[in-house]
Amino acid sequence: MHFLSKKEIPLNEILPQGYVDIHSHLLAGIDDGVKTVYQSAYIIEQFEKLGVKKIITTPHVMQDVWPNTPEIIKSKHTEMQQVLSSLEIEVTLEASAEYMLDDLFCESINGQDIIPLHKKYILVEMSTFNPPINLNEILFEIKLAGFTPILAHPERYSFYQDDIDKFIQLKESGFLFQLNLLSISGYYGEKVKNLSIKLLSANLFDFAGSDIHNYRQFEILEKGFIPKHAKMVSSLMERNCLFL
Repeated sequence: MHFLSKKEIPLNEILPQGYVDIHSHLLAGIDDGVKTVYQSAYIIEQFEKLGVKKIITTPHVMQDVWPNTPEIIKSKHTEMQQVLSSLEIEVTLEASAEYMLDDLFCESINGQDIIPLHKKYILVEMSTFNPPINLNEILFEIKLAGFTPILAHPERYSFYQDDIDKFIQLKESGFLFQLNLLSISGYYGEKVKNLSIKLLSANLFDFAGSDIHNYRQFEILEKGFIPKHAKMVSSLMERNCLFL
């Protein structure tokens, strides 16, 4: 890969073999992601053209907003698989969820009513404005249930700003970190982009994910990244082969 010979390195040139997208909103009509199965199928087909073989779709589970249950998610997943089969799209689609760390999550984790991201990993998120006041207690319950939490897009949590020590403390407490590829593209603004680069340079991320909600976001991702970031992003995405 000639990282220094281009203004931007397109996504297809930096996607490692075996990359699994572990964060997406491609089950239609159950959160703020795609609205129809055909919108989802089109995006998945574009990922297939890039060489992606597996996508784990992770609809929000959020009290009072999107209180999705495993039954709802699995039903939508089955529907989506049927559409992909009819269109001869061969990407493996798996279903999990992105769990907000709220009261509904605490009930779900205590009742083992969870769809893991992979084996004993679960994808979780916090409000972008403030962490839960009982974060340590929630983390304890997660560990007690036998799961390892992967914290989605920590670079978007404005309450931590750019205090690296706070992120290190989160890692040391037991969270793994997942970078949104859209963050480093600048989709969420320069502040989020700069923090994502800072955390990436400090080797604090464990995995990457698209967090894709619509085709516009796919178009932004497909353009790729500037050369000085592309190699770091590609190396990080290689770690997602764990989810094959």
